Amino acid sequence: MKSVFLSSAEASGDHYMAEIVKALRCGGFDGELWGMGAAESRAAGVDVLWRGEQLQLFGLTEVFSSVPRVLRLLKETADTIVRRNPDAVVVVDSPDYHLRLLAKLRKYGYTGSVFYVSPPTVWAWRSGRVKYLKKYVTECFPLYKFEHDYFVSHGCNSYWDGAPLLEEFVKRGETKIPGEFAGNDKIVAFMPGSRRSEVTKLVPVMEQAAEILSAHGWQPVFSVAQGLNPEAKAQLVKTLDEKRLRHFDGSGRELLAAAQCSVSASGTITVESLLLEKYMVSVYKMNALSGFIANLIVKPGLPAGCFSMTNIIAQEEIFPELFQNKCTPEAVADKALAWLEGSAEFRAGVLGKLKQTKAKLGTTGVYERWAKRIMERIAC
Repeated sequence: MKSVFLSSAEASGDHYMAEIVKALRCGGFDGELWGMGAAESRAAGVDVLWRGEQLQLFGLTEVFSSVPRVLRLLKETADTIVRRNPDAVVVVDSPDYHLRLLAKLRKYGYTGSVFYVSPPTVWAWRSGRVKYLKKYVTECFPLYKFEHDYFVSHGCNSYWDGAPLLEEFVKRGETKIPGEFAGNDKIVAFMPGSRRSEVTKLVPVMEQAAEILSAHGWQPVFSVAQGLNPEAKAQLVKTLDEKRLRHFDGSGRELLAAAQCSVSASGTITVESLLLEKYMVSVYKMNALSGFIANLIVKPGLPAGCFSMTNIIAQEEIFPELFQNKCTPEAVADKALAWLEGSAEFRAGVLGKLKQTKAKLGTTGVYERWAKRIMERIAC
């Protein structure tokens, strides 16, 4: 029987993995699908031996503090993969973990096909990791065209014809607005992310920014991400309740659709905002050491030093970005108010740029084509 090992940790990566699993089954793959995953991949039918939530790490120094636990997990996982010898290995995102795992596998003699979905952002920083992708990975499945072009130009095998989020957006049709928000044109969504460390750092800033917006007559609503670690989720809800701040634990996309704009952690949500044509203030906050290192190694060629994916795709700053010491409650509120209470000309200009940028996201059907390429490689 054919066998595929799959591995994901972050909420967005676990979603991609779950969709690949569904596409493999729909494409006729009847072998074993097993590995490390979080809630969505478990629900999709992956035989999860290791829970991906334990790797919800963020920043550089945060990873360092978890080294002993990660090393134990790496060895156990690599040993199991080599022993079971699956026909293919599919890893998603989380490069600090997965590149080390792939290095161990190749060192231990694994010769099967390796696919990397949402591979490392070597085009932005730590470009030296390209050599590891060339050495360990059979084929990269990047999310965006500019990434694919970069990988190919640096000698990596890569395949791209569309962004997964575009496909899902088209398939789902119009995003519904939760009944509790229907008819309310004063909502501002605050979305602190799905990782404990970013939530911890961003929520205090967001709380104060929410107070400022409330004073202007707007209604802040905090998203409690569905992929957030249960313990961190409980702590976030407790904190928001103590501050008497409204929160929503349903779909972040639905909250975004109901809002006039959002204040969001820089991540997948920036592309969802692009697809919904919703203005956002992108915030990004690490501890001091992580931020210092990031400033040293992020490539200066990115437009205006951007971190937001929508801005990188657009090659200009459409969504304002507040990184590290620029991420203050006052700055966050000012950027949000520039949209909420800004001129019609400004808003029309932004919407026009969002439409142009959406056109760069490719075609639909990407999960089926990824699954097909995996099955072709292992001769299903």
